Amino acid sequence: MPPIGKWRIHASYKVARVCESSGTYVYAASAGGLFRTDIRDGEMKTLIKLDGFEASGVSCMRYAPDFKILIIGYNNGMIELLKNDRTLTQVKGLYSKLIQGDKRIIHVQVVGEKAIISTNFGILVLDLLKEEISDSYTAIGPGGQSIGILATAVLGDSIYAGTANGIIRAKYAASVNLNDFNNWKRVFNGNFCSHLQPFNDSLYFAADSLVYRLHRGKAVVIVNQKNVTGRIQQYAGKLNVFRGGGIFTVTNAGISRKAVNLLSDGTTDAEGYFWFCTGIGPGVIKQTDVNEIAFEPSGPSGTSVFAMTQSGNTMFTTAGGVSNTFGNAYNPTGFYLFDDNAWSSNPSSSFNTGLYDYTFVHHNPVTGKNYVATHVNGLLEFRGRDAINRWDAGNSTMQPTPVINMVRASGIASDQKGNLWVTNFGAPGAGLHMMNKSGQWTAIPVGTSDIGKLVVDKNGYKWIVLISGGVLVYDDNNTPGNVFDDRSRTLGNRDGLITAEVTSLSCDSNGYVWIGTTQGLNVFTNPISVFEGVNADRLIIRQNGVDGYLLGEESINDICVDGGNRKWFATNNGVFLVEPNGQKVLWQFRSENSPLPDNRVICIGQQDKTGEVFFGTDKGIVSYRSDASAASDQFGNIKIYPNPVKPGYSGLVTIEGLARDAEIRITDATGNLVYITQANGGTATWNGLRLNGTRPSSGVYFVFAVNKDGSETEMGRFIFIH
Repeated sequence: MPPIGKWRIHASYKVARVCESSGTYVYAASAGGLFRTDIRDGEMKTLIKLDGFEASGVSCMRYAPDFKILIIGYNNGMIELLKNDRTLTQVKGLYSKLIQGDKRIIHVQVVGEKAIISTNFGILVLDLLKEEISDSYTAIGPGGQSIGILATAVLGDSIYAGTANGIIRAKYAASVNLNDFNNWKRVFNGNFCSHLQPFNDSLYFAADSLVYRLHRGKAVVIVNQKNVTGRIQQYAGKLNVFRGGGIFTVTNAGISRKAVNLLSDGTTDAEGYFWFCTGIGPGVIKQTDVNEIAFEPSGPSGTSVFAMTQSGNTMFTTAGGVSNTFGNAYNPTGFYLFDDNAWSSNPSSSFNTGLYDYTFVHHNPVTGKNYVATHVNGLLEFRGRDAINRWDAGNSTMQPTPVINMVRASGIASDQKGNLWVTNFGAPGAGLHMMNKSGQWTAIPVGTSDIGKLVVDKNGYKWIVLISGGVLVYDDNNTPGNVFDDRSRTLGNRDGLITAEVTSLSCDSNGYVWIGTTQGLNVFTNPISVFEGVNADRLIIRQNGVDGYLLGEESINDICVDGGNRKWFATNNGVFLVEPNGQKVLWQFRSENSPLPDNRVICIGQQDKTGEVFFGTDKGIVSYRSDASAASDQFGNIKIYPNPVKPGYSGLVTIEGLARDAEIRITDATGNLVYITQANGGTATWNGLRLNGTRPSSGVYFVFAVNKDGSETEMGRFIFIH
């Protein structure tokens, strides 16, 4: 677990598509992350944004052994040079070019001290000594037009370039202007000529799902089994062709084959063993003399996210299963679990067989159980990380949508008594259902089943998102099932909502109800009066000397309340942290100032006891250890760390196990006040300085804590070394 104020990146490494070997390691990359495996002992290390890597979106890797440089190309045009497996340099390539279209680095061929790079805009030449782009050939198509290059190779005195319509050739000499299309001639007609590789006196390449050898102007097929080629590599006097169905080795004696069913890329390590990626997982695979060994760092099984639990010790994340019209997305990725600092995905059980399109999640703090909804057949119930039941039309009051016959659990929440509340989108009967702690279900007609997300406030009112627009507030008057004493109200634009397009709901410890929309934020500060006609408010704050609405017109995708009653907002413009009463934005995290892989944040999760907050994006999951955690009104076991605080330590000293929002005083051994603060939930921090900004002397220091009403106190101690 990271210290307070630090980040973790939770990339998905399962679906690795690209791999390359250096002298010591095999590097592999999925859409969300980059990692390497030591070929000697199998030890894995992730290479993440916090280490300086672009990390996500690797499209190509090639190793230059003479320079001990790994060349890493990305979908966004970025090029990274990793020298001696340690020193990283970034070359912008197409990354900083203001051009529209696919900037992907498609292929790299190392020729002497140059790396010839294929892109959809032509050829770039990278000087490996100067670590900069030294030339570019972007006008080599018919009539001098830009043309996409799939691969290049230098053989003899010629350079060859593969395109979508064949292979072109030019003389490779300093006296030849390679940016003049007149100097390029077509030498092969075919579709999608890629993976060019010189070997002996011939050029090998893939085209039309076959593998060819071009020799003295004549092309012959050497592998006639149609399949996708991942790479053609020259290694130790042999030519290795990595493709679906097998790895073919070409020597003077002929062609041999090792069977491989699926393959997206492959490489050969320093000991001569084959490594490959399948494009569907697991990770990168080493083919030994007797078996295959997969290497995959811990991480979720996919990059898609939909919802995260916001309390509990085990965090559940779903991959998603709702279309723009609230229909099925047919997403088979499933769901991911995080606890004990490790990820697992889709733990098998008799209850989740055949399920897909996992959507909403919820932790019931009263019962300690977790729930995962599906858009297919009800919801799963978990104790810890183990599925113990599935609730569907056969054992609950939920009903399937007519015709398609799917039980769509479209929202989950719990009340202060531990009752579970579930919305049932598209059901022909009741749209709202309650399960008590004994497992007994009650159907509650609320006049519609066009309903989704819901929360239950401190008054027991259910706030439910209407899929067609607006919010339904429902009060069952503590008599679920007896509709005669119930009341409801539908909120729309006339009731203060900025827009009827509601995206998120949350209740805080003050009893406020926060409503996120596609055009900004609403809040009910007095929700008990909602049935008396009180309308939604917008909070006005002063930010950077200017008055305006809190969060302006941001589209708010999710809201999470942390242990200090602060609000985390997931938006299309990053993450905002707002103080408890909504009067100040404390932080805004974006991809430009944090490890967020993308500014569109879909959902927020939380492990409330540790204060670690998780952010889900289309490009992966990251987490931030905040300075707030869940707490009760009583003190737990006070923990202070680091202890001792050693010389030179500049981080925060953390105090955990506090009563909610306790007042904290730190004194020296003689009782002199050093620092005073208030806990965020059950956690407080100290920056290691006195109130006057100076660093204290070495010695034993005491922490005195008092709960909010002064009825309980607690004390701790730690050693501080100047």
